Amino acid sequence: MHNRRTLLSAALGTALAVTLPTATAHAAAGTTYYVDSAAGNDSAAGTSTSTPWRTLARVNQHVFQPGDTIRFLAGRTWIGQFAPKGSGAAGSPVTATAYGTGAKPVIAGNNTVPSAILLENLKYWTLDGLEVTNGTGSTTWRTGVEVRAKDIGAVPGITLRNLYVHKMDGVAQVGKGNIGSAGILAVVRGNSVPTYFTGMLIEDNEIADTKAYGITTWSTWMQREGWNSLWGELNIPAAEHGPFKASTGLVIRGNYVHDVGSGGINPNQVADTLIEYNTVARPTSTTTNVGIWWSGADRTTVQFNEVYGARFGGRGLDCTAFDADASTHDSLVQYNYSHDNGGGFFISVSLGSAPASAVIRYNVSQNDGNEIFTFSTNTDGVDIYNNTVYVSSSPSRPLYKIAQSYHSPKNVTFRNNLIVNQANLPYDTAGISYHNNLYRGGPVPPDTAAITGDPKLAAPGTAASRTDLAGYRPLSGSAAIGAGLAISGNGGRDVLGAALRTPVDIGAVQSAEGSQGAPVASTTLGTGQGSIAAIVDGAEATSWASTVPAALPGNVTVDYRTTRRISSVTLATHFGQGQGFTRVDIQTWDGSVWTTRLSDATLAWGSNTSTVERRTLTLPAPVDTTRVRLVVKAANTRWGNVALNELTVA
Repeated sequence: MHNRRTLLSAALGTALAVTLPTATAHAAAGTTYYVDSAAGNDSAAGTSTSTPWRTLARVNQHVFQPGDTIRFLAGRTWIGQFAPKGSGAAGSPVTATAYGTGAKPVIAGNNTVPSAILLENLKYWTLDGLEVTNGTGSTTWRTGVEVRAKDIGAVPGITLRNLYVHKMDGVAQVGKGNIGSAGILAVVRGNSVPTYFTGMLIEDNEIADTKAYGITTWSTWMQREGWNSLWGELNIPAAEHGPFKASTGLVIRGNYVHDVGSGGINPNQVADTLIEYNTVARPTSTTTNVGIWWSGADRTTVQFNEVYGARFGGRGLDCTAFDADASTHDSLVQYNYSHDNGGGFFISVSLGSAPASAVIRYNVSQNDGNEIFTFSTNTDGVDIYNNTVYVSSSPSRPLYKIAQSYHSPKNVTFRNNLIVNQANLPYDTAGISYHNNLYRGGPVPPDTAAITGDPKLAAPGTAASRTDLAGYRPLSGSAAIGAGLAISGNGGRDVLGAALRTPVDIGAVQSAEGSQGAPVASTTLGTGQGSIAAIVDGAEATSWASTVPAALPGNVTVDYRTTRRISSVTLATHFGQGQGFTRVDIQTWDGSVWTTRLSDATLAWGSNTSTVERRTLTLPAPVDTTRVRLVVKAANTRWGNVALNELTVA
């Protein structure tokens, strides 16, 4: 959340379409250009390793065409700004990368330019394998890579990959932050033509030593729900802000963001965003900000991330791992590991008339400080289930509450959570209801079915990484085993990937008794895009599409590897009018044969956009089975394929 002084002031889901309609365009061949800052010659052709260009000025002169590649020689450094011209095309981006052996080529702004790399009003561009710096120790706010668009409509196809972005100048002073400065910054300005990014990919980068943000995006097309202007330090004229227009399909994946002064990862004015497999270490070193937060955001999925080491900024301040902030709808926070954050694990807060709503499930919080969960202004609809929280008896940072309410949050629910509270922290109840949680140590809040037995965890408090959470597995005889409430659409797996049994265990990690392995999906329709495993990964943000043409009828099968009682099947699909199933049989496995439970069930899809739609088919009667099969008899095949984001049963 953005530099909010205190939560005590009134200030201030799950669908990403990653399978797109099948493209038929052919990639342009393009020309490869070479650049060598030591031996190059700007009068040379630049089209071979023996005739490279020398300077950024020469590169910035050229208007690149679809399929072109600019290769900077490894081990060399260029001082100034790389600000190229010319866009790529679908399937034929313009790419800037390295050649030769050695260290990544360096684009060094050296505090002489606002951004060391600037992609302005460009489409279909890829940056891959470069090092970027922009600092000399000055207090001037600087940025590494800036992607900027203004009044040009949709901006597709930007990929930022395998970059090392570090040493961004700014004010290294407690309380000073600037959301206009970052390692990677994607910005939309203007208010005459609604402008937005589509399908931007930011992956496998390292961002470090920035005085402000690690990765952030924002847009002047942001007005909705009482939020009318962006943050003051941006100095944007009031007249430039326009009605909400989200950037769509942003993926922020596999990045290592560390030692940054403000927020680590922060998308704003977005829809259908996926933030996964990132590590954010020691954010907020000079501000009260958050490891990963999002605002003006619809259907944000935050999963498989590790966030740690945010400082303690004071009670009622930020410095948490995760934050569903202003004007956020249908956030899904799952399968993450948060630890040793001075401000806590999760906060929600909004402004104006905007809610902050989220589902928080199957996460582990270990030795976070302050208020582990904080719910503030306009929190409305936060469902917290099957998380594991561990608070030691000798905390290294101040601690106040497990759950804290400010400014009358509404509809906050805790269910099936396992809370080891060795510090005896209290719980607020204003706007919060508790149902069927397991409490070990400390007071027990008013819970309709509190469980206080021994969870018998294998080795709590010892996790060293996101993949090292087995110490939170309940052992034989644990009060957590089989004690969970049934929750529809629970994702089907725990934080370690084990399939959820029925009844589920309490907490984020299933016991060995309930660990049959994750569900396995298969199909006779082939795979053209994505993976069939995506339909049972618990995230509508991932998807599968068949080969082209789809050979109907065909089968989609899910093996749950344990007996499940199934009353209904829910299909989640995007671009439904183009590639959604329209007529199916539902069959179940009785151990020897398939039995049809629902025949010729029809499905109608309302849109042909990246927005995920869900359709539920109810069986005539519940069935106990280990496998479910869809026989796909008919479908929309506008692009020749059929597709599915998620198949869940209840």
